[in-house]
Amino acid sequence: MDAPPLVTPPRFRRGIRRAGTWVLLAALLPVAAAAQAPPAASAALDLPQALAVARNTGPLKRLTEARRQVGLGQVGESTQWLNPTFEWRRENLGSPLLPDIFATLYLPFDFSGRRFALRQAASAGRERVTADAVNDLRDAELQVARVWLRAALAQGSVDIVAQQYEALREIARVDAERLREGLVSEAVGLRTSLEADRSRVALVAARNEAAAARAELARLIGVADASPPAVAPLTTPAFPAAPDTADALQAAMMRRPDVQARDAALRETQKRLAAEQRAVLGEVQLQGGTKETGGFMTGQLGLAMPMPVFNRNSGARQRAAGQVSEARVLRDDLRLAVRVTVLRALAHYRDVQGAAGAAASFDARGREVARIARLSYREGHVTLTELLDAERAAAEALQQQLRWAADAWLARLELERALGARLDRDSPLDLPVLAPLPPRP
Repeated sequence: MDAPPLVTPPRFRRGIRRAGTWVLLAALLPVAAAAQAPPAASAALDLPQALAVARNTGPLKRLTEARRQVGLGQVGESTQWLNPTFEWRRENLGSPLLPDIFATLYLPFDFSGRRFALRQAASAGRERVTADAVNDLRDAELQVARVWLRAALAQGSVDIVAQQYEALREIARVDAERLREGLVSEAVGLRTSLEADRSRVALVAARNEAAAARAELARLIGVADASPPAVAPLTTPAFPAAPDTADALQAAMMRRPDVQARDAALRETQKRLAAEQRAVLGEVQLQGGTKETGGFMTGQLGLAMPMPVFNRNSGARQRAAGQVSEARVLRDDLRLAVRVTVLRALAHYRDVQGAAGAAASFDARGREVARIARLSYREGHVTLTELLDAERAAAEALQQQLRWAADAWLARLELERALGARLDRDSPLDLPVLAPLPPRP
């Protein structure tokens, strides 16, 4: 008589299942904590360091300086005094007459005051060029900050996805063994294997995105190393109290370099219009020198002035008047744009500041969700699918906290950029260009 088939007692099967569960839990426990652990070491750039390197070696700073030099040169071209002219002339060559020899100096004279008006315009033009350069520098620094935040966010995502992949791969390995023993269904084994493979593909994409972000950061800060610099872990910024709306608008109009540049541009065009109006008379020349004729040395003195008969400089005056109107329209439009930008940045900063308490606990609540799911799974109250969903929710909570931290940094930096002033001395954008907020009256 054949021996009856071996049947595993239910209690024994439950013991094996629980043992496998504990193996899974041991693999899953370090996921959230390790995702938050900072990377080792040494040469990782934080945001202030990245901005400091960009200010010293970054191509955007050098480009800004080059454009400033070009602008200053263009402004100074029209203010140069005309050079005096010296003329020596000998007449009656090839004639029996005694030669006439002339030595004459022609000296331009600003009779109308046009050059004086142009020099006043050049003073305002230099203010415009300098303010534009400061504005370009601040935009460049904000661009570096954005790229650094993108790199830090991408690197944090890599750490989270890597830990999630290791946990899911361990789940898949344990479930594969349990499937061979007949303790789980084939669907469960396929599901865990699928989740592990999906996580592996996500890890490859995350690493590529992080590498691209680091390479872009290296370009912006002027680092030519073969390996892009590592970035420090992304942390949450401080949230100093936001100014009220009236103070914010006042600070923006007083401190923003683009507003100062447009004000200077209007003054520059007004002075150039005055110069073109004075140019109706043209350039006056004083003439003086000697003349040797008939064996006698005599002196000469003269005055040359173009007569405004056919050319009254009307084209240049019309062009200058149009430039004044254009500069005024651009200044007024910029003031409206600054007002809108300040109000939007201020509202966003206050929203992010108000959400700080909820967002700061995303990681803790995500880990708690995963912990409860693991305990329930151990007791047999939830399925493996529900456990995987809980683990995914925990990873998404960690990712969301990273995204919120990056958004919080941007909210603060963009508010400071909109104000043209720093909220406090700890702002990484406060050197060398940002000034503190004006004191309250």
